[in-house]
Amino acid sequence: MTAPSTKTEIVEELGESTLLLPFLVNRGLAANERAKYLLSLVQTARTRADQPAEPFAVLRAERLAAGVRDPGYDQVVATARRADDGRYLIAGAARIHQELFAAIGEMLAALAAAKVRVPDTSRLAALSAAAPDLTSDLLTGEYVDAITSTSRQAGDSPHLLVMDAHRALNQLQARIATESVAGAACYQLADGDHELVAAFMAGVHETEALKFDHPGLATTATRAADRLVIQNDLGTTNAHVVLLAVEGLVATLTYTDVHARRLRFFESMLAGYRVDWSGVQRRRGGPSLGEHHVAVGRFVATDTATLAAYLRRVGSRLVFVLDWNRARKRLTTLVGGDAAVTVLRSAAEENVGHMAWLSLGGERLIYDAVEAAVTVRARYGEPLVDVLGRDATVAITQFALRAAARGRLAGKSPRLIHDEVRVEVLRHVQASHHRLLDTSAEHASLIVECAQALHGALLRLGTPGGPEYLRRAAGRAGRWEHRADECVIAQRRDAERVDGGATMATLTTSADDAIDALEEALFQLTLVPADAIGAVRPRLEPVAAVAVRAAREHLKVVELARHVVDGAQPEDVEDFLLAIDRVGALEHDADAADRRTRAALVTEAPEFRSLYVADGVSRSAEEATDALLRSALGLRDHILGLVAGR
Repeated sequence: MTAPSTKTEIVEELGESTLLLPFLVNRGLAANERAKYLLSLVQTARTRADQPAEPFAVLRAERLAAGVRDPGYDQVVATARRADDGRYLIAGAARIHQELFAAIGEMLAALAAAKVRVPDTSRLAALSAAAPDLTSDLLTGEYVDAITSTSRQAGDSPHLLVMDAHRALNQLQARIATESVAGAACYQLADGDHELVAAFMAGVHETEALKFDHPGLATTATRAADRLVIQNDLGTTNAHVVLLAVEGLVATLTYTDVHARRLRFFESMLAGYRVDWSGVQRRRGGPSLGEHHVAVGRFVATDTATLAAYLRRVGSRLVFVLDWNRARKRLTTLVGGDAAVTVLRSAAEENVGHMAWLSLGGERLIYDAVEAAVTVRARYGEPLVDVLGRDATVAITQFALRAAARGRLAGKSPRLIHDEVRVEVLRHVQASHHRLLDTSAEHASLIVECAQALHGALLRLGTPGGPEYLRRAAGRAGRWEHRADECVIAQRRDAERVDGGATMATLTTSADDAIDALEEALFQLTLVPADAIGAVRPRLEPVAAVAVRAAREHLKVVELARHVVDGAQPEDVEDFLLAIDRVGALEHDADAADRRTRAALVTEAPEFRSLYVADGVSRSAEEATDALLRSALGLRDHILGLVAGR
């Protein structure tokens, strides 16, 4: 009898199939990585041939991660091209096909040895029989689609068989484990491996409670040749897995995902470490496997402690990619696409995640809280950024994810968590009153600027620089009046979703009549003839001075209103009412000054044109004080109504 020459033959000769299984499983898992690499290689080569002007990747990092040592494969993508008949000329296509089926055979061998019936070798035989002749290294696009397909409706494919065999191997690996390291099913570990597996599992345990009832995060570990291989099951999707191969101080991470955005999100969570990613998944021509994207990251540690810290970090981030895309889509209805990823990133950084939020209804949790707030009208499915503004909506959403996770971990009832979110929404809705008052305060300050410009121009009339100052003041007043209109428009938009907001918008519109009148007064002042300045200036200056004082008191009214809304202390209310009273007194003063001015102008104006223009300036200044009083009195009623309603 010929002496056995391999480990497989030796164990088989001894009849100890149970001893052979760990070896076969390891070999099958290694073959899985080779098979995925070869499928990705063919698919990427085809993309390169279709888009020769686009950037492309040679997949060297992916080759090394899969344990394929032949550097000749690095030329396959670069040299791929379309033949004249439309087929693809891919160097070594026949060899790639042969090695792909050999790798699948190794995967199935372990399952057959363990008497696992699904999947079986009959599928491989049928696929092999249906394969075309590739001796010329020419293949069709239909062939590439067929071998990489993951659609079961389209029929069986090598990629589907690889996925099914990989899942079965993972289950078999967990069954034959000989020891558990911090919850990881392990076998054939070498000295020093236990500490690294324990470090990875410490990261998994740090955050795994955040998955709640969701499946996933089962970990297996073994030694395959010179590498410690740690694999984590990221849920129920066949191809959504993370694999870490550790050799010395080098950890190579392979991550596959059907969602490119989630892949980039996973990368971002490891930004604190210098991971050399293959990088090509960010651009066209990057590695893919059927509908799945592939990322390979290589981390070189300076010492064992740094390596262990990196492994722990990887383990702690895995829970945050479970159901990530579902969470992103549901967050998008609230805050929009880019902000949704921002919210998910902050939830991961805070170690709260999104699974608890999904379990409590997702976006419904927030919409219910908004509806309960009463003061904000929002329809389910309507982007809340259009209701509360982007900053408030993002803040509320981040709070909801935080409250959901921490609440569920603490054993709080769903009702209590819903109430906490409702309180947060109410806090932001109440803050919307402050935003409206902030806009009113900005508008009021523009009125002060315009009144001061009018008074300053009158003081300088007749001086050497007077005409130039008046020209500049009139120009500035036009810009201030335009900015005031923008404040009114913005406040009307914000007021639509705030209880009492329409009243605030109406009051600001009343105050806007004041700046319109003052801007008109400055314009009319530019029309005063030079020879009439001496007569009209001293008559107009008093009414303009009253307008300045009224504008300042009106601004004080608006600013004090914020203090009243905040706390309604007796002294705040008193100051608020006194300022309103002063606006009323100044409006009477303006009336009297306007009458005196017009009476004097009738007798002192040198001619009718000067009388007409000067009378218009005086009337405009007086109309401004009327508008300020209307606004102040309305604000009094509104703010005191809010206080009384508490």
